[in-house]
Amino acid sequence: MTDRVSVKLGNVQKTLFLPLWGRAVESKKNNPLLFDETAVNIIEQVDFDFTQMAKNLDQITMIAWIEQSLICDREVKSFLTSYPEGTIVNIGCGLDTTFERVDNEKLRWYDLDLPDVVELRSKFIAQSERRKFIAASFLEKEWLNEIGVQENVLFSAAGVFNYFTEREIQVFVLQLLDKYPGSELLFDVCSPTGMRTANKIIVESFGLDEKSNLTWGLKDNKDLLGWDTRIELIGTYYFRTLRIGIRNFLMGSLADYLGIQYMLDLRLGVIK
Repeated sequence: MTDRVSVKLGNVQKTLFLPLWGRAVESKKNNPLLFDETAVNIIEQVDFDFTQMAKNLDQITMIAWIEQSLICDREVKSFLTSYPEGTIVNIGCGLDTTFERVDNEKLRWYDLDLPDVVELRSKFIAQSERRKFIAASFLEKEWLNEIGVQENVLFSAAGVFNYFTEREIQVFVLQLLDKYPGSELLFDVCSPTGMRTANKIIVESFGLDEKSNLTWGLKDNKDLLGWDTRIELIGTYYFRTLRIGIRNFLMGSLADYLGIQYMLDLRLGVIK
């Protein structure tokens, strides 16, 4: 293909290509753990140099990306089992394709990201009556008014919060508490050690600069619960399912024990 889609993204936004690449590589295998046709198509069309990424891709890193996608798929489907016409808000959507894998033809879906990302996303993925794009930073308040409902809402933020400060995330969560009581928030976290490891092994090895570094590492889940008594932890999900090979099993088990990386599911607005 000669006419590739050009990329004009900020430093943090470029990290969206990491999980996209992982899903595309996995999808090309004979028996993929996850199949993402859209990711494969984007990789083949976008004008982005994946050479260093392909060279430095570690299996356990890719497994973590796949596991994160599978956890999100599973939890969104579980939410939709309880609320078939529920609303999903995909925060920092990048080039994520969860919608394609979980759509029950009843849900409402919002993909939220910065304007440059939404512009790129629009070249590969279309909006529809039940799927809308919002071009904004999740830290802005105004976009919250674009969600057409207040009940049965799940906010999902995979691979997002670690790039911001704890205070920024705290302010955002408290906003959701007040505006969408009873909603759920699904997101990934890493420990301070996990943050440093990710910056060294992933960001640097893939040729991204320090402006793409993670900045927030969560020491203890209790820190989150201390933000407000209305926050309830309803799920903790470790990346333990896809352990392939003894090395990955041992490294993954150690990572879980140390709380290096995992996902949290919070219910917001619970009165205790």
